[in-house]
Amino acid sequence: MTYDQAKFCVDADVRKGWAFIGETPIVYKNGSKESISIGGAYSSTKEFHFHEMEWQNKENVLWNLKLLRLKFPKMFLILDKATWNKNKIVMGWMEREKIPYMFFPTGASDLNPVEFCWKKTRDEVTANESHNSKKELYDHLESFWRKHVFEHNVFNYLSP
Repeated sequence: MTYDQAKFCVDADVRKGWAFIGETPIVYKNGSKESISIGGAYSSTKEFHFHEMEWQNKENVLWNLKLLRLKFPKMFLILDKATWNKNKIVMGWMEREKIPYMFFPTGASDLNPVEFCWKKTRDEVTANESHNSKKELYDHLESFWRKHVFEHNVFNYLSP
């Protein structure tokens, strides 16, 4: 199981877009600074699990990991070295629960399969599209994740 967090903004994530020759593409931006944080996990069985977080901090990471533990009693966890992942509370809980874990190398986010899930989500859900509220954004994200099947293989990321 690989784990990571991401923040998604209510306002449009402006990207390149297509337009007819001679026309300028227009992207509606609402100027909102609101966002939601999501903890996501991707398994070797190609399952993507997500939980909204109030904020990316150790308490919310611990809560997300406890929810994952309920679904996957036996798991090997790989996560990045973010301060909210690598702290006494989270690490102590993993050791008490006897959850084997390891960290991705610093600066190697491209090795984390969850990052591909975030990229695909941004491409399909938030690129050039504004949402009117955090609830609308979350509903759109949830709908995408419930319908979309990620097909990438976790082990391809972990082998040279």
